[in-house]
Amino acid sequence: MSQLTVILIQYFFLFSLGTSVGWFIELFWRRYFGKARRWINPGFLNGPWLPLYGFGSIVLFLLCKLNLPLWLHILFIFFTLSGLEFLAGLIFINHFRIKLWDYSENWGNIMGLVCPLYSLLWTVLGVFFYFFIYPYLMEIIDYVFQYVQYTFLIGLYGGLFAADLWQSFNLAGRIKNFVNETEEKWSIDFEKLKLELRDRVQEGIVNRTRFFLPFYGELGFSFREQLKRHRLNLRNHGRPLQKLIKKKRSK
Repeated sequence: MSQLTVILIQYFFLFSLGTSVGWFIELFWRRYFGKARRWINPGFLNGPWLPLYGFGSIVLFLLCKLNLPLWLHILFIFFTLSGLEFLAGLIFINHFRIKLWDYSENWGNIMGLVCPLYSLLWTVLGVFFYFFIYPYLMEIIDYVFQYVQYTFLIGLYGGLFAADLWQSFNLAGRIKNFVNETEEKWSIDFEKLKLELRDRVQEGIVNRTRFFLPFYGELGFSFREQLKRHRLNLRNHGRPLQKLIKKKRSK
């Protein structure tokens, strides 16, 4: 195995670790601190992984390698992680017409994609990584590479991740086509759409979709029809879906 291959596998392991840990962070954050305050599969993909955290882990790892004063490390963490979040959000809005998160109600936000509060939280996570994870990270990586079964699991993870990525981008293409057909400038609120699919009403019956496959199992509603319903909900000034449910039940 060449040195370059080893390095690439090491970085992919770091990426995989970051995506999974980040998924759990976002899962509990949405349940106890987010707008929904409910258990919801976070992010764009179906499985337990968030690529943004994976890329963030690699960025933090490279930053920690630099021989810089602590204050400069913190400054770099603040701007690089905020820039990464802004870039990812901008790509999804401009290319796929999908809004994965929305900070528009937070003070000092820029296009609803970044804001001082969440940039500060990113920085806190980055400082935690610097002091408590980075010093032991290479030992963990070296330990994993000593055992073949662990490297096999990394490969298995990569295969599942790639399949999920293909399926999710296929879904994103369908969403983009629907939004473009409306000839209006708007974006899908991805988290709100997931909640609508979980709690939609069809003839007075509340249907539940799967946690890891929120866009499959629609029980009578085509995906295009659900997108039309979502667009209508957004036009109603973002009224909570539960109010719409109660209103329909009262009829």
